[in-house]
Amino acid sequence: MDSTNNGDMHDVPWASIFDPAANVRALTAVQTEGFRAASELVDRFVQMVATRPDGSAAGARPSAPLSNEQRADLLGATDVEPLIRSWWAMAGQFLMGGAPQTPSATATISPTVDFTGSAATGRLELETSAGDSATAEMWLHNAADHDLGRIRLRCSELMADDGSVIEAAACRIDPKAVPVPGRSSRGVGITIKATKKTKPGLYRGTVLVEGRPELWLPVALAVRPAGA
Repeated sequence: MDSTNNGDMHDVPWASIFDPAANVRALTAVQTEGFRAASELVDRFVQMVATRPDGSAAGARPSAPLSNEQRADLLGATDVEPLIRSWWAMAGQFLMGGAPQTPSATATISPTVDFTGSAATGRLELETSAGDSATAEMWLHNAADHDLGRIRLRCSELMADDGSVIEAAACRIDPKAVPVPGRSSRGVGITIKATKKTKPGLYRGTVLVEGRPELWLPVALAVRPAGA
């Protein structure tokens, strides 16, 4: 080893990677080469558009060639960028369109009573602890022009698989009578109270529409142990 070595970093063969000036020069060279290749690509694209399938020139008059300053600015502004962004957008749309569409695992159907179609969809799902209450919401839809007046809902008792029962009186419907004019939708809150003596389990029942036996929704109330 040379005894005259004073420990200067430049004496190390690979010390240039720590030289900021050298790194900037290398980066500038890479950018310049990239812009040159992109410019050639744009020129070829323009020539393809301006040429007919038989090889003859298209009728449209080609625009004047871009100068180097127009094509590339080392600070980042280029005429190539809009084209590249468009290509990426098209590629992204193609890939997203080809991907299989799967429904969300968390997607649920809102409990709904449709008076126009005489149909009920979804179900009321509630969860609470013994000694507490739970509230869910259902919707009444009337797409017709005529007024349906006030609609009353009723909730049955709820029963678990072991025979345990939550009485119908534990279910509160708000409002009790729902005005449903023409072309309207109204939300109704259903609250069920589980007493401290209610055994944990899954209780099931039904919400019915007074005077319309064909319209009803299932109700499921999961009761956890008190304090859980």
